[in-house]
Amino acid sequence: MASIIFDLIALILELVFWVAWEALPTVFYFTALALLFAATFGRITVEFPKSMIRVGWTGLLQVTRTSEGQLILSPALGVVAGFVIWTIIISALIIVHAYRS
Repeated sequence: MASIIFDLIALILELVFWVAWEALPTVFYFTALALLFAATFGRITVEFPKSMIRVGWTGLLQVTRTSEGQLILSPALGVVAGFVIWTIIISALIIVHAYRS
């Protein structure tokens, strides 16, 4: 009986870690992909940049604007932007719920 309980606890923890490391970044990325593109009328898009240039003597890579005038963000920045968007949404819901009660 104890081994079944430990197996269930291990399964639940594994599911929590999977959600935290795999599912949430995917949700954040697709949120940023949809909302940033729609909110900026296509001026910002989240995708892999096709071309990058090196900045001056540092040799650091810089993402450039495309010929259509879009600013391309990397997927990692898309995940961060999606996290910020969801944080704002959840914070607003908590505030509205707190003032309703």
